[in-house]
Amino acid sequence: MKGFFKILWHSGAAIFWLCAFLFIGATSIGMLMSTACSWDEVEELYSPNGEYRAYVLLAGCGGFSSPSTQVYVERVKNKSFSPFTINKTGQLIRLKGRPDQISYRLSWKSNEEFVISEFDFKKMMAFENQSWGSNLPRVYFEIDGS
Repeated sequence: MKGFFKILWHSGAAIFWLCAFLFIGATSIGMLMSTACSWDEVEELYSPNGEYRAYVLLAGCGGFSSPSTQVYVERVKNKSFSPFTINKTGQLIRLKGRPDQISYRLSWKSNEEFVISEFDFKKMMAFENQSWGSNLPRVYFEIDGS
């Protein structure tokens, strides 16, 4: 009986150390992969009254994916002190390729209307067209040729 408990004890220790080793290894790989991505701001465009800022990011994760162009809008001058107020949109559009290698145009129709246009629909990887609330401008998409 004493030999059985000894085997059980050593098996438990072996399982513990195996799980600890696997956890540390997986966490290390995850941390290395998460830092492999970079987001560089390459362009910005302010609204006519300077209240909003649209900006373009070049996103790339090294050899794991192709680079992409992402567009966001944020409120620069905050009118609300509420922590629940949304002051930044999510990714409005993501286009395949570097900003200097694809065509697109950012413009402001007015202080409250932002337009993303003249982009190739085939290069579009994702977009979000939704109301971001009264704290952010309305976003319009115009496909090349529309």
